[in-house]
Amino acid sequence: MHLIRNIRTTKFIFDITGEFLHYLAIGGLICAVDQMVKSAIDSEPESNFPREMPKTGGKVQIMRAHNPGFSQGRLGNYPEFVKISSLCAVSFLAGGLQLLTKEHPHTYRIRKLGMATVIGGAMSNVLDRIVNGKVTDYINIRYGFLKRMIVNIGDLAIYLGGILYVAGALFGRDDG
Repeated sequence: MHLIRNIRTTKFIFDITGEFLHYLAIGGLICAVDQMVKSAIDSEPESNFPREMPKTGGKVQIMRAHNPGFSQGRLGNYPEFVKISSLCAVSFLAGGLQLLTKEHPHTYRIRKLGMATVIGGAMSNVLDRIVNGKVTDYINIRYGFLKRMIVNIGDLAIYLGGILYVAGALFGRDDG
């Protein structure tokens, strides 16, 4: 019985679908774009910050902040925990996406897109944590309660992906 369970697990891990790879590519693209922007932000002199993002009427500023923790610096005093738990979360989501694409091919598309978007954003932040020990944030939306937050494209992708997933689960008939 134990051998059969191991064979099934091995098949799950190596039975990667083309659909899974397409969604993973979307996540990879989000990760790559965020990493390119973070690299550009980190290479600029400190005197360039903060600055207004063009055509936003002062509602969005480009800043540079480094966050060793989760959102808003939570658990920043525990960088190894943040690193490991972030990597585990991304791995868990990728496994969930693989399972969803394998068990429900070409259905639940909005949910799968939401998961891929979250994976891409989270992976970019995980890469920052592993390579630099901190995440580079650079977007400050100067509106309401958001004024206190500085985020990056990866963070925005995590929020958007979560919204997509929930919308697909609650409101959409996203199985066709």
